[in-house]
Amino acid sequence: MRTSMAAVLILGLVLHHAQAQPPSKKQGNVASHASCVNDPSWITPQKPFRIYGNTWYVGPRGLGVFLVTARTGDVLIDGGVPGHVSLIEANIRDLGINLHDIKWILNSHAHCDHAGGIAQLAHDTGAQVIAGVADVPLLERGGHDDPEYADRFVFPPVHVTRTVSEGEGLRLGELALTAYSTPGHTEGNTTWAWTSCEAGRCLQMVDVGSLSAPDYKLVGNPKYPDIVKDYDHSFALIAALTCDIPLAPHPDMVDFWERVAKREQGDADALIDPAGCRAYAQDARANFKAQLAKQRVDAFPAK
Repeated sequence: MRTSMAAVLILGLVLHHAQAQPPSKKQGNVASHASCVNDPSWITPQKPFRIYGNTWYVGPRGLGVFLVTARTGDVLIDGGVPGHVSLIEANIRDLGINLHDIKWILNSHAHCDHAGGIAQLAHDTGAQVIAGVADVPLLERGGHDDPEYADRFVFPPVHVTRTVSEGEGLRLGELALTAYSTPGHTEGNTTWAWTSCEAGRCLQMVDVGSLSAPDYKLVGNPKYPDIVKDYDHSFALIAALTCDIPLAPHPDMVDFWERVAKREQGDADALIDPAGCRAYAQDARANFKAQLAKQRVDAFPAK
């Protein structure tokens, strides 16, 4: 009994000492990386599969990571959370694709759940990183000093090789993609569009930029004074896009898994939803306006 009590007292002193020590920068980064995983589905394995034509799903269950393949080189969109790149890389290899066949890594936006693995993926593939011009500072800071989250969700800093702006087209051999600037969720939030063909039928694929504003300060935000104007621009742009197969950084944004289930049950065209982008933009706009109205009331209560 005395030995056990002594052990408890010693352990207590050790823990007290550890808690009293300020965390090192490395420890802080590890903790922040762990805090990025707000949803277990973001690291839940998902078998890779063909979405349509040369477009493949290679991410975990809860995060849209897409691979677009071509003889002239492949393009990866987004990189998941920090510390879980091995899942994405294993999925790519399972498709029989060499990591070094990936020439470009595109980013939807500079948050840890989509940019967190990009630095490692760029290192492992040798690919160039391409992102919306307004997100470059946040990517290269590794998420530090985020206009909404400060230093809550940091990630390994990303070196951006090339930037894109509104409506800019990119061509990698026979692959052609278009970047649409859809700011708000981040200032450089980007929607990516490309065409995939299967059995002579070509469809417009759209990886829709996030339009949510989770816990955002929409009224009187000195770090992002144009946030409301930017969201309004993005709602209109996404609603107007030609969008045969909507995809998204978070699959549930566009009911992706529901449509996948219908295809598995025999509906070959279940992933095709030309109204999907517009429906998402309209729902997001309604939620945003309600959130904005509440914040305005809170900020300027009636006297």
